Parts: sequence; C-alpha cells; structure tokens
Amino acid sequence: MPDPSQNKIDAYEINLLDVVIVLAKYKKLLVALPLISALIATIISFQSPNTYTADTTFMPPKQASSVSSMLSSISSLSSLSGMVGGGVSGGMAGQNDIYIAILSSRTMQDQMIKRFNLFKVYQTKSSESARNAIAGQTEVKTGKDGLIHLLVTDTDPKRASLLANGYVDELLESNTKLALSDAAQRRLFAESQFLKAKNTLADAELAVKQLQEKTGLITVGPQVAQLQGMINSTTRQLNDMAISVTANDPEYIKLHQKLSNLQGEIGKAQAGPAYATQAPERILDFTHKTRDLKYAEALYQMALQQLTLAKIDEEKSGSTIQIIDRATIPEQKSGPVRSRTILITSLAALFAAIIIAFLLEAIKRSKQNPESTTQYQTIKNHLKTWK
Repeated sequence: MPDPSQNKIDAYEINLLDVVIVLAKYKKLLVALPLISALIATIISFQSPNTYTADTTFMPPKQASSVSSMLSSISSLSSLSGMVGGGVSGGMAGQNDIYIAILSSRTMQDQMIKRFNLFKVYQTKSSESARNAIAGQTEVKTGKDGLIHLLVTDTDPKRASLLANGYVDELLESNTKLALSDAAQRRLFAESQFLKAKNTLADAELAVKQLQEKTGLITVGPQVAQLQGMINSTTRQLNDMAISVTANDPEYIKLHQKLSNLQGEIGKAQAGPAYATQAPERILDFTHKTRDLKYAEALYQMALQQLTLAKIDEEKSGSTIQIIDRATIPEQKSGPVRSRTILITSLAALFAAIIIAFLLEAIKRSKQNPESTTQYQTIKNHLKTWK
C-alpha cells in the first residue's frame, strides 16, 4: 500500500520544480527588469540634489502643579471619584504635544514664510503651496529624553540651519502672547488689569485737567485749603505761646502778624468773583474729581504690584523655553541615500518580474486548454457589450 506522506513529498517536489522551470524559462525578464530599473533609479537619484538636515533641540516649560494636581489628588479618593471621573490629567494633552501642534500650525508656517521670504525660495505665489513645501521640509518630534527635536531638511545647508533656528525664535516670541503655562496666564491676566487701571488713571487725570482749564478755580480751591491749614497751625502755635509768654513778646508779635497776613490772603482768595459765585459747586466737583483721581492712582499702584509679582512668578516657574542645542550648518548631507534607493528599486523590480513571469506562464497554459479558451471567448463577448 503506497505511503500518503510520500505522495505529499513527491507533489511538493513537482510543484517546486515547476516554479524553478518557470523562473528559468523567463530568466531574461528576471535579469533585465531589475537591471533596467536599477539603472533608471541610479540616473534619477544622481540627478536629485543633496539635502541637508539641521536639528535644534529645546525643552518646553514645565507646567506648574496647581489646580489640576489638586483635582488629581481628589480623584484618588473613593468618595469623590465619581464626581471627578477618571482623572483630569489623563484627558489633557501633554505639554510637548501642545508645542508640537503650535510649531506645525498654519500661523507658524505663515510667520516663517514671511520672515524668510519663502515665496521666492519655493518660486510660488500661493500661500497654500508655500505652506505645503515648508511642512514637507519640517519634522517635529519628542525624543526619548523628553525634549522636543525640530528638524528641517533643505537643499541649502545654511538655509536649513536658519529655518530650524527661526522656528524656535518665532516660538519664543509667540510664547509670551499665547500664555501656555499657569504662571504665564496669571501674568497675562495681570497685564490686562494693569492696562485697564492705566487707562482709568489717564481718564481721571484728563478729567481733572479739563475741569481746571474750564473754570480756572481749581488753583484757588487748593490755595484756600492750604491757607486755612496754615492759619490753623499758626493759631495753635499762638495758643501754646500764650501760656508761657506775654503779648509783648517779639516772637509772639511776629507770629500774630503772620496770622493776620494769612487771614488777609485767604480773605482775598475767598473774595474773588469766581470763588464767590461758583466756589461751592466747583469745589464739590473738584473734590469728586480728585477723589476719583486718587482712587485711580491706588488701583494703578495695586495693578502694577500684581503685574510685577506675576512676572516674578513666571520667571521662577521656568515658563520660558530653554534651548538645549541651536541648529548649526550641517556639514554632511542627509539624503538622498542613493545606494538604498537603488537596492530597494532593484528588489521591487525583481519581485514584479517574478509576478509577471508567472502571469505570462499562466496565460500561455490557459490558452492550450480548450475549456479555458472558451472561457476567454465568453469574457470577450461580455466586454464587447454593455447590455
């Protein structure tokens, strides 16, 4: 009785021999197609210009633990786990991802195009084409070291270095405006409050100035108040001296004369037509304006103090980008890797040649089979008509 396993081995050997026969039959195709493809790939790769890659590395600011860390701590408590959910930090994008998104944004690309006049470099007037070109040259990624690596590839090594450093310079300028960290957000809020207080103070100063120019009385009002204060002080001095000296004392007489002169001056000021007719209303208005001015000055000082503290807090928290390595002009090309390109092209052509060889052999054998010939004819008939 024949051994079934021996039959399987014989069938396998026959099939393998068939494969070798087909490959040997189309050996010219298997040799010619890879050689021609390798030659074409060689010509194209050597015509392609060399490219150079500049790399700059920086460390984004660390996010200070504040409300988010507090909520994360609360979420660990079983009693409040349902309220907080699965944790706040888990749904938030990492700090590196935020900066990578900014560097890849359309706004950043437009700033780079404008800064380096890339319309001329890419020989295009289309903003979309220029963005696509610079996006194809740029790669931003987070390394295993936790730092952000920005790589720019260009045919000009000097321009590659300028573009790589230009990205970081633009990011440094945008970092203060975007206020990505908690400290920067507090500083931005303090700046807005300081600006409001500054505008309020300017309005109050302008109101006082306009009132003074309109009435001309404001100079009289403070003068009367100052004279009245001097009169009160002189009167107290006379009362104190009356206890220890007589009315004939020279110092007492001199101080008494001073009091008389002050009373005369205040009388003249109060007797003026503007003061006599408009003083009550104008003085009240002046009092309100000066009170608003003092209040505005107090708000301004408070806002300035808060802004100063916020800036100090931002500096302490390290909310600025720290550049680890600036891009230098690359000395060696990064591409194209011509040997790899030629090898891959040759292997792909060899694989395609093998497939073509088996297809040709299958078609040839099917034509020798009457049943296959009938099927081919049926296929042609169906293709000729669209009904």
